[in-house]
Amino acid sequence: MLLPRILSAIVMAFLFIYAVFFLDTFAFSVSMAGVVVLAAWEWARLSGAKGQVGRIGFAAFVAMLCYVSSVYQLLTLSLYISPILWCLALYWVIRYPTPLVWQHTYARLVFGVLVMVSTWAALVVLKQSADFVIWVLLLMGLIWGADSGAYFAGRAFGKRKLARFVSPGKSWEGVIGGIILTQVGVAFFCQWQAFSVLEWFLLALVALLTTAVSVLGDLTESLFKRHESLKDSSHLIPGHGGVMDRVDSLTAAAPVYVLFLLLSGWL
Repeated sequence: MLLPRILSAIVMAFLFIYAVFFLDTFAFSVSMAGVVVLAAWEWARLSGAKGQVGRIGFAAFVAMLCYVSSVYQLLTLSLYISPILWCLALYWVIRYPTPLVWQHTYARLVFGVLVMVSTWAALVVLKQSADFVIWVLLLMGLIWGADSGAYFAGRAFGKRKLARFVSPGKSWEGVIGGIILTQVGVAFFCQWQAFSVLEWFLLALVALLTTAVSVLGDLTESLFKRHESLKDSSHLIPGHGGVMDRVDSLTAAAPVYVLFLLLSGWL
């Protein structure tokens, strides 16, 4: 699977670069809606929906809510839901495998609707900002940095399990490594942007929250996959699994990141 994995990664990187640098706001919103709808289709499977009709219907419902939130100017409002969602997800991860409400299909579907709509809203709000390219590249840098730092630090120093029953491969040392790497990146970013000490402190705090919740997004998908005995969310992307397997961290990180950029006055 190495060659399909490499080719898929190249295609995804090209599509991401094209969307960021060349699409206008409308085209970008539509393309991100497409990604979210595919992820929603997979989420229905992670939620225990067995039939394709139900999964497609769930994806269509998410698409409709994205449209409604745009028409009625509810994008920013939907971002305020995200901290509640991920605090709830944190509770689920900590308590696993204790039976909780999330094990019911409808509870996971409702959670998924809110996650998908808030993710799309975050990306659209970010696109509407004057410094979209800078902020979206920083977001992706935080997610990739947290993942890469966690991987290498975990392999080198990992001993204490982060969530033994949910994702045995993750360690506290890995999380700390990801945080350190992203904070170093934030320091360089603030130097490049000539930020004041206060701005640096605020952005470092935003980065810390974004990094932490990106890990939680990964753990939450792992929780649902483990419950449904699934290795991947789907097989849409050769060598990579499904769309959710690629954007699980983004669905958690993007709404929190954009919300705190708004509250800090950068957007």
